Amino acid sequence: MKKDFLYVIGLFLLLVSIPLGIRAYDRSLKPGKLVDSTKEFVLTGHSQKGWLLGEVKAYDMLFFLKKNQKFKKPVIRVSLNDQVVLKLRSADVTHGFSLKSYGVYISEGIDPGRTVYAKFKADKVGSFVFACTVFCGDVHHSMQGMLIVEK
Repeated sequence: MKKDFLYVIGLFLLLVSIPLGIRAYDRSLKPGKLVDSTKEFVLTGHSQKGWLLGEVKAYDMLFFLKKNQKFKKPVIRVSLNDQVVLKLRSADVTHGFSLKSYGVYISEGIDPGRTVYAKFKADKVGSFVFACTVFCGDVHHSMQGMLIVEK
């Protein structure tokens, strides 16, 4: 009886510690100190919907697929000389990311459950395309978005 109780307590502690460990790991990946004026955006990749602006959990995709909505390619607007941090995530499969005009290229891949950060200074005015760089599904060719830097 006492042995069973210890197993239950051990299992409970294990189940509680896993999410806390994942959260601590994500925080350790976050880029260094950010100034208050830093613009942060979350981009979530999905093999059927493309890039989605905002955080999308894997189970949320079930509702997106049921609604059968057509999603627009994301547009991110910032001002000239803004510090920009992109939090890149995946809702399903491994994705890649490239914003060539700013020298941002994620070569190690963006795996589900992992956040990859891209930090840069928006020092050029214009419209710049970002895209997935890892073949991820049927809509890979249209998995793009736009960064618009305005004066």
